[in-house]
Amino acid sequence: MLTLNQIRALRRTVDDAWRSPVADAVAAAWGAPAGSALLWRSSASHVVVVPGGVRGVDRPVYLRFVPESADGARGFARGTLLHARLSADHADVAALVPSSSGRLLERVATPLGDVLAAAVRRVDGDETDVDDLTPDLAAAWGRGLARFHAAAARHADVVDTAPAPPLAALLDDADDALATAAAALTRTLRDVPPAPLVVGHGDHELDNLRWRDWRPVCFDLDEAARRPAAADVASAVRDLLGADPTTPAHPDLLDAFLDGFARTSGTVVTPHALLPHVAALAASHVVDVRRVLDLPPDDLVDPADSPWLPDLADRLRAHAATQRGILLAATRALA
Repeated sequence: MLTLNQIRALRRTVDDAWRSPVADAVAAAWGAPAGSALLWRSSASHVVVVPGGVRGVDRPVYLRFVPESADGARGFARGTLLHARLSADHADVAALVPSSSGRLLERVATPLGDVLAAAVRRVDGDETDVDDLTPDLAAAWGRGLARFHAAAARHADVVDTAPAPPLAALLDDADDALATAAAALTRTLRDVPPAPLVVGHGDHELDNLRWRDWRPVCFDLDEAARRPAAADVASAVRDLLGADPTTPAHPDLLDAFLDGFARTSGTVVTPHALLPHVAALAASHVVDVRRVLDLPPDDLVDPADSPWLPDLADRLRAHAATQRGILLAATRALA
């Protein structure tokens, strides 16, 4: 995720109509006029939407960009390259839109420095959240992730191997329970037998999908990497697991997802097999939130940034607390 400082820097350029000279600079690379790109959100990347489209596209286009110096810039670039290859293969991914120079990944100079940028055409499909899921749709979701792995397998050279979770950063934590869990998980992961790697999406959650009939179409491949299939499944089904992965919040939907995945991929992943990967992911989130919260408390109360900046910081702290609970619950079950 982008840091609070990086998010704030962009937000301070945004006017009351959600326009920004930074967005204008990015949009210009796709032939869109000044004022046509509106801020949509900032998370792993900044996203602006051009409702009227860009040169050659007459439907909404989302422009995604990250500072070239951001920690996630390499993942953004490699994810975009994988996305481009999958799109060329007619896989179930959103269509990328080439810039006016014909490139799918651009380096653009902006008032805040150079950024890496890509454009995605809006997917004509339905949004779905957990409350809308049925077992049949959850099974289709699992089949969709399996198809993604099959389609991406031929492009393993594009992405990196997923990094190990940053457990060392937690071993001496002032939170004794967190440090103990990190030590236990370190031992558990050391004993997990090696598994074949897939080219995983890394974030195949419902909010990164749109549905065309029974087929999910995905986007946001920034977390794509080579990882065990169970790790990629774990990152996808977090909403089905809930706050305590040892007692899933939606067990019937989880079973349907895993069944759909197994029937299509031939790889059986059990709920218990998810636990070390869910714990590792939770640990990564705890550490990452600390990196993202890079502003001192006094900087969060500037009237120019109120109320959105302190609210965002509060949501991130709440997310870290939830992830801490997931880490503790999963490691207890694995002991």
